[in-house]
Amino acid sequence: MSTSTTQPARRGGLSNVVDIIVAPSAAFGRLREVPTWGWAFLVGAVLGIAGTVMAIPAVMHALDLTLPAQLAADPSTAKLPPDQQQKQIAMVMSISKTVGKFFWVFAPVGLLIVGLVQALGMTIANAVAHGDGGFKKYFALSLNVAIVGFGLNSLVVGIIVLVRGPDSFETPTAIQAVIPSLAMLVPGAHGALAGFLGAFNVFYLWATALLALGMTVVGRLSRSAAWTTAIVLLVLGAGYLAYGARNG
Repeated sequence: MSTSTTQPARRGGLSNVVDIIVAPSAAFGRLREVPTWGWAFLVGAVLGIAGTVMAIPAVMHALDLTLPAQLAADPSTAKLPPDQQQKQIAMVMSISKTVGKFFWVFAPVGLLIVGLVQALGMTIANAVAHGDGGFKKYFALSLNVAIVGFGLNSLVVGIIVLVRGPDSFETPTAIQAVIPSLAMLVPGAHGALAGFLGAFNVFYLWATALLALGMTVVGRLSRSAAWTTAIVLLVLGAGYLAYGARNG
């Protein structure tokens, strides 16, 4: 009895990994019946780790170019005597570069956090719009969609960085900017503006559309409620990226 229940769920989970890209409607239908997310999390995490590892040399190069000046301009560092300033900057640089080398470890954690936040947002929208979904279904939907918005996005960034070489990137923000986005319409954009516009890239927009369409199937939300929720989540994510890139 338990075997017959487990096997279809496993096949469904593996099928969803492919179908979320090539046949999303089929994936949404299965997620409504069996909200599986284990395989999606595994694939998304592996893709995210691979992309992060490939991008780490560029991140290290960008930190070498930008972080010392940012640290020197910090009020707590600027008030120190010159010799202590240099020691402080060297210490922070050493810590930052050590953490940066293992930044790939945070990819699975970040994936889960995004899934939880999006699922919570969709569950709230479900209650307001009187859908018939629930947190479990929306969490599964989020992690399956993350194969595109997180996994493929990270992998493509990593591949492009690898091809171009780490010396091509002068700021951390420039690394994510390799994916076509609204930031390309404002060539001089930097810092928070570049981070915000960069969130509207091809993979994030693709994932936003998948979330909206998925909510109409998984939770039976109206199209207007689903699209509004997905767009709000995208804008919130853009705000987070803008905050992180404010010094970039």
